[in-house]
Amino acid sequence: MPKFVGAGDFMRLYNEGLVARGRTPAYEEAQIAKHISQEDPDLYPDVDWYKVLFNEWGSNRKALLNVRGGSEFATYYISAGYYSEVGMLKRDDVQSYNSSLKLDRYNFTTNVDANITKTTKLELGIKGYIINGNYPGIGTGALFDMASQVPPYLIPPRYSNGQWPKIPNGSFASPYRDLTQSGFATEYRNNITSNIRFRQELPFIVKGLSLTSMFAFDSYNWNNLNRKRSVQTYYASGRDANGELITSIVDPGSNVLGFEISRGGNRRFYTETALNYSNTFNKKHDVSGLLLFNQSDYVNGDAGDLVASIPFRLRGMSGRATYGYDNRYFGEVNFGYNGSENFTPKRRYGFFPSAGVGWVISNEPFFARATQVLNHFKLRYTYGLTGNSNTNSRFLFLTRINGGDGYTFGVPGTTTGFSGYEEGQVGSDVSWETGRRQNLGVEVKTFNNKLSIIADVFHERRTGILLKQLDVPYASGYTSGNLPFGNVGITSNGGVDFTIEYNQQFGKDYSVGFRGNFNYNKNENIADGLPAWQYPWLNRTGHAISQRFGYVALGLFKDSAEILKSPTQAGDVRPGDIKYKDLNEDGTINSFDQKAIGYGDVPRILYGLNLSLSIKRFDVFMFWQGAALVDFSYASGYGTNPFYDGPTRGNLYTQALDRWTPDNPNERPFYPRMSTRQDVTTNYYTSTWWVKRADYIRLKELMVGYNFGVERLKRLGIKNLRAYAQGTNLFTISKWKVWDPELTNGRGIVYPQLSVFNVGLRINFL
Repeated sequence: MPKFVGAGDFMRLYNEGLVARGRTPAYEEAQIAKHISQEDPDLYPDVDWYKVLFNEWGSNRKALLNVRGGSEFATYYISAGYYSEVGMLKRDDVQSYNSSLKLDRYNFTTNVDANITKTTKLELGIKGYIINGNYPGIGTGALFDMASQVPPYLIPPRYSNGQWPKIPNGSFASPYRDLTQSGFATEYRNNITSNIRFRQELPFIVKGLSLTSMFAFDSYNWNNLNRKRSVQTYYASGRDANGELITSIVDPGSNVLGFEISRGGNRRFYTETALNYSNTFNKKHDVSGLLLFNQSDYVNGDAGDLVASIPFRLRGMSGRATYGYDNRYFGEVNFGYNGSENFTPKRRYGFFPSAGVGWVISNEPFFARATQVLNHFKLRYTYGLTGNSNTNSRFLFLTRINGGDGYTFGVPGTTTGFSGYEEGQVGSDVSWETGRRQNLGVEVKTFNNKLSIIADVFHERRTGILLKQLDVPYASGYTSGNLPFGNVGITSNGGVDFTIEYNQQFGKDYSVGFRGNFNYNKNENIADGLPAWQYPWLNRTGHAISQRFGYVALGLFKDSAEILKSPTQAGDVRPGDIKYKDLNEDGTINSFDQKAIGYGDVPRILYGLNLSLSIKRFDVFMFWQGAALVDFSYASGYGTNPFYDGPTRGNLYTQALDRWTPDNPNERPFYPRMSTRQDVTTNYYTSTWWVKRADYIRLKELMVGYNFGVERLKRLGIKNLRAYAQGTNLFTISKWKVWDPELTNGRGIVYPQLSVFNVGLRINFL
């Protein structure tokens, strides 16, 4: 969790920001001392809002029951699960309603397989969940945002006389009031997915031939009930002769809970029918094939307009043929023929073939001796096309007419306005995006199959990406809202994927194992439909798809002489401010001096490691997770950008204590010279100064278990009894210390990942 500065540091930093720009301090030291001493927390508060809003611990519990059985005619599997979690938000014990952050989830799964005849089988599967949620009247996201906006010295969580505080002529009430007094919301959600599949073997036609047909129905529904209120607030201006708080009403508010209800849902029908073939000839030739037709019909019950209410329908056909010879040579061809609603009838369907080959070298006669070292050695290669038709807009080939804001005719002073219509979307004759994917892989097993290695090199080039044609000039009459789509984008994506696994059994009671994986992935924007930028370093092409752009920070200005010799920067520039590179050498720092900076908040490297150990009845499992070549851009708003909205709006992270001052002219502090909104500076431009590496490695899971002896438990019908203790998100190693490195850019103002500790029992019955 990010940490905020206290009231004393906040007020002194604000004074420093004023003095550092030649202004008069806003707060006297005696006033600051009262906040620090907490001699009167009503009038001189010092609040850590995270501590006020959150408990140190929440709780969860879960239970799972699985039952399976059957006969020669039919088999069944039934699973039922329950999960309950109480979040870490606090609540007021005297409130008359429940605003706890709580969730209860019930899961169920049922599979029944019936053998109608020796060649006919019917399968029914149903699964779903029911969720009941309870939340405070204000959303958790809003609570985090308020904690980052309310300074620690401004108001207390609640006045000692029981009244709720708020700043006059401002938008801030106590976040604790909003948490505990804003009412409550309940949520009900349910989801059911079901399918029935018919399988018919057709040996009387061709041996190995079969027919399958399936119908699936999915349904999702939700219902939200909000009972919100806004209670009366006050502001304390001092104390009277008796020491009682002098307060005045800011907002009259109401204690009555309101009523809002919303509901919605969606449903999907899916059908498929397939012919399958599989057979072996002369014990060496393995042949299989598949021809499948499928279609789906999805209705969005939450649609907000006519277009969104129209069913989403997809239809396609796919096929596959495989051949294997003597477990040495393998080949496969596939195709997909799919239709999309987004394109004109003549371009609606796309054909996407693929092929792959494999060679198990270790099964070759010439490799026989080497199999004592390499038990398995396989090479494989695949190449294929994939298609995509999805955009944020539907029916791209249709032109839509929307009601416009109107048109104005006449000359200044004598104009007349008329309402009218405009083209909201201009139809375009576009077609499928196409991706060309290649993969080269190798599989190796050695040490009597105890060690296995799988390595893949992959690459994809995607062309014809559906983007708005932003190179069309506005002089054409188009606007940013109705520019037509075109197949204009091109991207490239490639990398490597590596997995290594080792398992070793030592006698009857000891075993060890590990599994490690490593993935490196880099993408590139080759064409994006944008016109050429004024300078080559501004072009978005040639960089990652989500590449961050900003200024190059050269460090901090050391003195006034260096400022005079440097390119002109906007605002008040003093020693200790960030110095930027003038890329076009025109003597001025402006938007033309931005370039690609950093890797971005999507890691290029992901890796993990599973470790397991078993010693007689004890077992230990450990999972490590990591990411590399990833960075965050820090300066972006409340909590991170000091006082950019004044001293009464915006909290501040403790990283601000590490800053440049005349007494401590550190060349590389976290923050440059302090400033306030009263003076414009360029310090908080997006730049390399604020790009911080966020690589990490985390102990994601640790589990320790013990298996009890079951001989004495068999009389109770127990086959196996295991107790375990499990921890999740136990600790993290990272240079990024501000918020969770598994999050992303911004301010860290989100409900955090939790460290979870569970103890449990697993019982298997005879």
